[in-house]
Amino acid sequence: MNLNKIKLLNIPIAPGSYQFYNANDEIIYIGKAANLKSRVLSYWQKSAGHTPIKNKMLREIVKIKWIETDSEIEALLLEANLVKKYQPQYNVLLRDDKRFAYIKISLDDEIPGLFITRKIDKAGRYFGPFTSALAARETIRALRKIFPYCTARKEQKRPCFYYQIGRCLGICAGKITRQEYLKRAIKPLVLFLEGKKKSLVKNLEVNINKLEKNNVNGINDEVLNKLKFELSNMKQVLAGARVLSIGEKYANDVVELAKLLMLPKIPERIEGYDIANIFGKDAVGSMVVFSGGEANKNEYRKFKIKIGPAYAEASAGKQGDVQMLSQVLERRFNNSWPLPDLIIVDGGKAQINAVERVFKKLGLKIPAVAIAKGLGLRSAIAPDKLFFPGQAKPLELPLASPALHLIKRVRDEAHRFAVGYHRKLRNRAKFI
Repeated sequence: MNLNKIKLLNIPIAPGSYQFYNANDEIIYIGKAANLKSRVLSYWQKSAGHTPIKNKMLREIVKIKWIETDSEIEALLLEANLVKKYQPQYNVLLRDDKRFAYIKISLDDEIPGLFITRKIDKAGRYFGPFTSALAARETIRALRKIFPYCTARKEQKRPCFYYQIGRCLGICAGKITRQEYLKRAIKPLVLFLEGKKKSLVKNLEVNINKLEKNNVNGINDEVLNKLKFELSNMKQVLAGARVLSIGEKYANDVVELAKLLMLPKIPERIEGYDIANIFGKDAVGSMVVFSGGEANKNEYRKFKIKIGPAYAEASAGKQGDVQMLSQVLERRFNNSWPLPDLIIVDGGKAQINAVERVFKKLGLKIPAVAIAKGLGLRSAIAPDKLFFPGQAKPLELPLASPALHLIKRVRDEAHRFAVGYHRKLRNRAKFI
């Protein structure tokens, strides 16, 4: 299919899931979108910068179908359910279940709740997989406004914070029984996550109609108003929830990066490093962590670099920065923190060579890349060059490359974190 044929399709400007079919009438890819028409058309735009694998998929497509949904959340859940059912070729290609996020309902806990996890065990109900943990987190945050579940897991003396703001039914403090909590929060949640929202809406509408017919002298006004609020609230929350755009892009960027760098698996944990100092003074290093393409600030680390005799002569120049980076890396990998699937450093050939030397010394084999701006250009359109261990010539990617977007996000965040720490130390020194 080509762009002209795609434009002739009556694809709606609405959230939903789209399916690509090959000549054998097999679904080869299932996706989701906040705007079906825009998302499908984007595959055939000249500036898309697809990988060879994605271009191969596009050549195989002979038919496109879609299922429209009422909200982005339902589009997200529909995609997950369809992928699980059909296991399309290009959805599973180059993907590792360990990086997927799942929504878990912890039925074995004293208080069943809703959580995001990447591990599946025998306990609980799981919904997914979701390529974006961010989208999954935004989904359960929105669902709490409809089905006020509790995350306390065990009963306590005082009700949780969410009970006080109307986002928990109070089971955590014994305000309702477990049976009532399951009926009012957990069972409707399961139905919704299974894609059965229409059943929930229909049941509410049927009950509302019954009460309106039998509401003699207004004796059922309180219950009737409660049901009407539940129905209106569900529609309002779902219509206002925005869960796809950013999260979907981040998850896709990670997949594209894995394909471009020919990594053995999708990099779940990416670490970025940068150095900040003024002529060797108040030198610091930063380590930022991205999980599933999203910044994971709980895992960030900062290093106050020790400037000793070994750095005295070189600390004011590029060689000093390289030695500082080496020190930061050695200190980082002498800790028991989880190992990354990929590291990204701000710099060029000298920096990537430093990474290679440290890894050789410590016996590590981790994919690495250094990213540097082109000489004499500092604007947003300056070409970024990627340096790899053992390769003399750098790689330049088109500005539209999703893989480049991710590498630059990690680089820029590492720079921001390093500069922030460096300024903090400088300001502190002024008052000493």
